[in-house]
Amino acid sequence: MDGGFDQDGMEKETVRYELRYAFNSRTDQHELRLRSRGGGKNFSIHTHFNLLSEKGEIIDNPPITPDVATFIFENFETRGDTASFEIYREDLASGKLGDSRDGNLRPEDVRHNLTTTEHSYTATGAKLTFHAPIFDKYRETGYGSIIRATMTLHQVCSSKCQYCSTILRNRADAITLDEAKQFVTALYDYQAAFNRDKFAKYNDDYKKRTGTDIRLRGLILSGGGQPNLWPHFSEFVRWLAERDIDLGLITNGFPKDIPEDIYNNFKWIRISITPGDASPHYPGGRFDDQYIPGTIKHNDEITVGYSYVFGPWTDDEILQRIDRSVEADGFRYCRMLTDCNLTRQGQLAAHHELAEKLHRIGLIDGQGEPLGRLFHQLKYHGERQEAAELWDEGQCYLQIYNAFWDTTGHEENGFSHCYPCDSVTVLAEEAGDRQISVSERRFNPDKWGTVKN
Repeated sequence: MDGGFDQDGMEKETVRYELRYAFNSRTDQHELRLRSRGGGKNFSIHTHFNLLSEKGEIIDNPPITPDVATFIFENFETRGDTASFEIYREDLASGKLGDSRDGNLRPEDVRHNLTTTEHSYTATGAKLTFHAPIFDKYRETGYGSIIRATMTLHQVCSSKCQYCSTILRNRADAITLDEAKQFVTALYDYQAAFNRDKFAKYNDDYKKRTGTDIRLRGLILSGGGQPNLWPHFSEFVRWLAERDIDLGLITNGFPKDIPEDIYNNFKWIRISITPGDASPHYPGGRFDDQYIPGTIKHNDEITVGYSYVFGPWTDDEILQRIDRSVEADGFRYCRMLTDCNLTRQGQLAAHHELAEKLHRIGLIDGQGEPLGRLFHQLKYHGERQEAAELWDEGQCYLQIYNAFWDTTGHEENGFSHCYPCDSVTVLAEEAGDRQISVSERRFNPDKWGTVKN
């Protein structure tokens, strides 16, 4: 026995994963465990799957029984680590994959209304007009200006989320306090001096509009799942608080040894709600019974919200409990979205199911307008043609003002890389002939890295 995990079951190895299906006597249910072969301890636990109609619509979210596990194992290398848990009813009945289905769901088929709330609490381009001089500077000189950055302080996470976008990480990959300070100093102090000296025209214009030099304005602390497990977290936050930087925090929990006043230094905090059986920090599997610092509840000075990923683990009760919890703790919102590792059609099918479920239980109206503090973020992969129309010569320009420092590989190499954003890990698409081009689910510097830290 392994923590209640029955050894009698099925196992399979692929290039990237080890799969294991067995009965867990501790949780009293069958589980399919997906572990990275990268040498680390990261894995996710799947207990349910999406049963799809011939049209690709989700019609049920039943448990993974032995016959379903057999089907997943047999087709895993074709379907991949995410789409394997999206099974067509006809395929399951016949015991084999049918012809590839193109899918015909469109974004406009989803009951959704883009609200002020969604604009306010998610990253959208609408906020960038405030920083117009840096785009004039880039257009006329070719030099970017990093005004926003995200740091992953380490890769430590004790949750086992099915949708984890970096499940293939395999080390703690923690950075030192010195390295963290050097990163901020370069983007805050050195960048400001550089722009005053080399780009006075644009810097003066920016300063008239914003009151500051062109430099780092906003910093998000992230990493692993709980950046506040990093041993230098409190000291680093107090150091950051001495600078004029808007601080954000993304975490799925709160260690009890962190002084609660530390969180007063953040402008916003987003708490990720994991599936109930994925987190060891949820008493009785309930996210709303976890420890949350009193300083962030009913605090008008900090924008605090939840983020929840919809999937086969979701039922009506959890959605209603999230809605009640947001109100009870005085948080501003909960954004609901789907698994970003899915293909575009898989995401749209999940968005459609989520919207219909939210409407049926009275959390959004007929047009998709939120009826409370919970909102549905319609976020999905773009198509190649859409990218071609949006970007110049296939170039995404996010990296001219945004840096995402991920520490993957830091322990092994002594350095790690920056990336344009965190979404590069979840790029997936239909590859034709029943094949899925699966998402990387890790930060790959050879593919997407821009500069070393």
